[in-house]
Formats: sequence, C-alpha cells, structure tokens
Amino acid sequence: MERKIKLIHPALDFAFYIIVCISLVIAVFVSILYPNVILEQGLSHRIFYLHVPVAWVALYGPLLSFVFSLIYFFKKDLLWDRLAFTANQLAFLFALGVLFSGPIWAYSAWGVPWDKTDARLQSFFILCLSLLSYFIFRYLVPSRKKKAILSAYLSVLCALSAVLTWGAIRWIENPGNHPGSVLGKGGMDSDMKQTMWLGVLAYHFLFLFLFFLSNRNEKIHEIKNQLRSELN
Repeated sequence: MERKIKLIHPALDFAFYIIVCISLVIAVFVSILYPNVILEQGLSHRIFYLHVPVAWVALYGPLLSFVFSLIYFFKKDLLWDRLAFTANQLAFLFALGVLFSGPIWAYSAWGVPWDKTDARLQSFFILCLSLLSYFIFRYLVPSRKKKAILSAYLSVLCALSAVLTWGAIRWIENPGNHPGSVLGKGGMDSDMKQTMWLGVLAYHFLFLFLFFLSNRNEKIHEIKNQLRSELN
C-alpha cells in the first residue's frame, strides 16, 4: 500500500471550506426569508428547502459507490473500495438527515409524522437499512480484500435501493400523501424554485467537501493499521 497522503494545496482546501460555509449560510437564510409561505403548512414548509436537497444527495451516494465498486472489480485497487465506502458513509449521513427532517414536514403537512402507505417513505427507509447492512457486513469481515469484494457486491444492492427510492413516486402507484417529483411540478413559484436550487447547490458543495475529507481520513486509518500490523 502506498504510504503517501496526497493533499491539494492548503490554500485550496481553505478556499473550498469557505465556499461550503458561505453557500450553506446563504441557502439557510434565503430559505427562511425569501420564498413565500404555503398557507396550509405555515413556516414549517421551509424545511422543504433542507429536506429535498439532502434527499437528492443521499440518493447520489450509493450510485457513486456502485460506480467505484465496478472499477474495483476490474482494477482490484483498494483505492476504489475506499472511495465506494466513503460515498456510502455520506449517503447514510444524509439519509439520516432526510429521516429527521421528513417527519417534521410530514406532521405539519399531513398531520402524521409517518405515513405507512407512502411508497417514497417506505423505500427511503429500506435504503437506510441497506446502507446499515453494508456497514455491518463490512465490519464483520476481517480480511481487507474480502471486505472490499463483499462491499462491492453490497454496493450494487444499495444502488438498486437508491434507484427504487428515486422511482417510487414515478413508477409505483402511490396511495400515500407524498407529493410527486419536484422537477415535474410546473406550478412551483419562481421564488420557491430559486431557493430550492440554491439549497441543492449548497448541499452538493457540502457533500464534495465531506467526501474529500472522509476519503483522506480513511486513507490515514489504513496506513496506521498497516504500520501497526507490521510492528506486531
């Protein structure tokens, strides 16, 4: 294993950090102050501008992990396994954000925090369980190479779960209360659209920043473990 940690210039690191912080602050304040309030839901509707962007990022993570896993199958380089693991880590983190923000919005909109008949909610919960299973099985396998191979197969299942979650309100007859795709809603006011896309941009910046940071941290842990095994 290569024992070098390749870092970009510290100034670029700092600049990216500043961009993430500024974009998130702007996105939060704009979501609170700018768009009109939906009368039926009141101020609680503003959680939409957190919930939707975070959900998008949570669905991208498993797909990225799937791509990295496919590359690992061909190249057998543990770098790609580490990237796949990092992507699923962040997907699970953002998925927890969805499960936290969703019931708050649902309670104000539907009167119940969780609609058991809603296809999107149930499919998202299954995605979270798939990601959790990925981490559990990965933890239980001691061999580094076997861990990478098993994780690659599990990444396929997590990606499939993410695709089904994305398609739940498009392909499945949905008896629940969850609204349809925001991209298909031509009636969304311009202030709501602008605020939503600003949030999407800000949380994608956050995802990228955390991705680079987490991957770097995993690389450091791998080197530490290898050195510890050599010393023992």
